[in-house]
Amino acid sequence: MQDFRNRLLIATMILGLAFLVLGSRLWYLQVLRGDEFAEFSLENHIRVERIPAPRGRILDRYGKELVVNRTSFDVYVIPKDVKDVAHISSFFSQILNLDKNHIDNNIRSALTKRSFKPVLVAKDINRDQLAYIEARRSSLPGVIIEIHNLRQYPHGSLGASFLGYIGKVSEAELKSNPKINNNDLVGKTGVEKGWESNLRGDDGYKQKVTDALGREVESTLFLEDLQNKKSMPGNDVLLTIDIELQKAAEEILGDQSGAIVAVNVNSGEILALASKPSFNPADFIKGIDSKTWSDLVNDKTSPLLNRATQGLYAPGSVFKMVPSTAALNEGFIDHEEYIHCPGYYKVGNSTFRCWKRGGHGWVNLRGAIVKSCDVYFYKIAERMGIDKLSKYIRAFGFGSVTGIGIEEKAGISPSREWKLRRFNKPWYKGETIVSAIGQGYVSVTPTQVAMMTSAVANGGTLLKPAIVKEIISYSGEKKFKHTPIVSGKIPIEIEMLELIKDALVGVVNDPGGTGRAARIKDMTVAGKTGTAQVVSLDLQSDQKKHRDHAWFTSYAPAEDPEIAVTVLIEHGGKGSSVAAPIARKILEVYKTLKEERGADDNV
Repeated sequence: MQDFRNRLLIATMILGLAFLVLGSRLWYLQVLRGDEFAEFSLENHIRVERIPAPRGRILDRYGKELVVNRTSFDVYVIPKDVKDVAHISSFFSQILNLDKNHIDNNIRSALTKRSFKPVLVAKDINRDQLAYIEARRSSLPGVIIEIHNLRQYPHGSLGASFLGYIGKVSEAELKSNPKINNNDLVGKTGVEKGWESNLRGDDGYKQKVTDALGREVESTLFLEDLQNKKSMPGNDVLLTIDIELQKAAEEILGDQSGAIVAVNVNSGEILALASKPSFNPADFIKGIDSKTWSDLVNDKTSPLLNRATQGLYAPGSVFKMVPSTAALNEGFIDHEEYIHCPGYYKVGNSTFRCWKRGGHGWVNLRGAIVKSCDVYFYKIAERMGIDKLSKYIRAFGFGSVTGIGIEEKAGISPSREWKLRRFNKPWYKGETIVSAIGQGYVSVTPTQVAMMTSAVANGGTLLKPAIVKEIISYSGEKKFKHTPIVSGKIPIEIEMLELIKDALVGVVNDPGGTGRAARIKDMTVAGKTGTAQVVSLDLQSDQKKHRDHAWFTSYAPAEDPEIAVTVLIEHGGKGSSVAAPIARKILEVYKTLKEERGADDNV
């Protein structure tokens, strides 16, 4: 009997201890960690589905659409909810005509890294494929259909060089912006990249109740916990570009390699920025395939290079505005002084030729600019020296980026210090002489030349070029409006600058002017031709790659300047016969558009 009581006591104690442990555990789980496990329960029954925000549109200065969006249905899977990877991979392979092994590998790889994050299966499926998948969603655990917006280009490749393209987000971009999804497309070049933060909207989300297999279910259990957030579309970006003028510029360029820049001389607003050859931004809409990308980057014509802002060239004689300004302002020449040009100029053992073999005879500053006499500028450069000249080269903005906001190069503003740093060699007098006619080490972009021309036209103010005019939110709020930004002042008295401007009018309108092919009826054009050597005269041949680059830069109307137009044709030959007629055509289109739109619409 005593043994029975002892066994009962032990059993009672064991049961009591068990109930004590169980009670303690329940108290720990429900009281101490109740909130934590309640949240865990919610997370396992509530799925958050992203609502991607539409990207903002890109418009021209008059609100005409350049880049818009269209609806895209994209298929994703959440790896942790997929119970049969092989089945899902086989299903999508057949329906979407995709590689089964590729889908399978992507899902299995994600299972070991980020099993809760959606894995992209296919972008932009068609309506039939969407309907087929939706009809079978109940048997496809972990499958999500997201409604996205893909870029669309109403004008095809028009303006691609400055609009840029989009591509899949990189790891670095993901780290810099936690709001970006790992499957998102972001701006990679041009306006798409430069104004990414404005164009990108704010994603929304929708919470749904799911079962153990990740399938959506109708339930009121967590109804009070469900939250939704509407997506906020990105801002519209209105460019300074006039799409009609841009269209004319690209059509006139045709199949030639080169660039055309048109700019408002009083505001710095870029009206046209053409570069050829170019590319089709539609190739990047869904993420470019490796073959297309390889073809683009290996294309010897460099279609991805924006020649207007990234192309570096010797400017040739369009550069003569710089030494003219320097020599006048520093007192090294008087505009009435005549210098003799026999067709060549000797410095030591070196002979520097003028483009006109027989020479120009006696010419003053105006005549030297009108006839583009090289010898005149050789002599004034020798008088000044590189130290004075380089000061004015920098003052006109050469050797520095303009700050336009898209990809660009600074070019080279040569000086003694620059050459010593670059080559560890001293500067020679002959290098000063060729620099004065835009040869030697001098390298510039067409946009820099256009801004130089604008500065001369507007009386000496170097403006920062602008390609964005306004930024407007989805609700219509104006977030940004461009106002002119002064980059610098050209150090010259206005009376002296007027002498140069008068000579530029003579280039186009005097009987012996080199730019007569740019004359327009009822509009006075001022300009300067340029023919930049690619190789020395001794090495030139009939091969296109050895031909000179053709330049012409201009502004109009000369009496009250509004627009500057700069033209560069790679290996085009003489600026007077090749580039000047192109500038004339652009200015004629500008004049016609202004008349059609009304006199009050002063672009």
